[in-house]
Amino acid sequence: MMDIKEFYILGLPIQTEIGVCHFLKVKEYPDYFMDLQIIGLSKQHFINKYAEMNKRQKDPLVEEFIEELKIVDLYQIVVNIPEVSQAYFSVLSKVFDDGDIVEKITPENFSYYRNLVMTMNFIKEEKINPNPEIQRAIERSRRLKQQDSEGLEFSDLVSSVVGFNGLSYQDINEFTVYQLYMTYYRIAQIKNYDTSTLFATVSSEKIKIESWSKHINLFEDEKHFISEQEFKKKTGSVFNG
Repeated sequence: MMDIKEFYILGLPIQTEIGVCHFLKVKEYPDYFMDLQIIGLSKQHFINKYAEMNKRQKDPLVEEFIEELKIVDLYQIVVNIPEVSQAYFSVLSKVFDDGDIVEKITPENFSYYRNLVMTMNFIKEEKINPNPEIQRAIERSRRLKQQDSEGLEFSDLVSSVVGFNGLSYQDINEFTVYQLYMTYYRIAQIKNYDTSTLFATVSSEKIKIESWSKHINLFEDEKHFISEQEFKKKTGSVFNG
């Protein structure tokens, strides 16, 4: 099918200029999980990683390497770091069913195919702020959010879909990863609707009831991310009284 996100839920292969791209199934996900996480890393992730590693040693060669990372694009980082290029090769050769697929990836089309694979397999690129102080604040906020959500894990996701729909784990294995996440969040929306309508019948206050079939955006920006301007505004108000 054509690359139209509205139809990703069907799990049909997507026709692209370099070949047909397939969705990963749940049963295949464990074999490619780590590689997908690497594909989800941005240029700033790599800069921060090496900067953190070199914080104590202050190796001049690593410092020079970090400066080089700052002036190249993500494509150049991927092709020049072996473990990263291997992760891309592993995933791309699988989803395109083509062992030579990486030869068709160019600096011009790299971003499109990276984003395509990430979207098809529900991989989010976490926003990284180049300002270390702001990034630490973001990470603290992210940890608090994870605590509030009770640390949802993949096994929780799968068992929830099984329990709600009366499916077997063998059934779930044949879902695409995208279908699994969409189904889970649809269940959550339905349960939220049921709870809201129940409270609306017993509460004297007006309760907003969202439709159980409302659009679900799997890639909605996380609320804990703040810009440098917002950070300065908030911290400035604290220190300036």
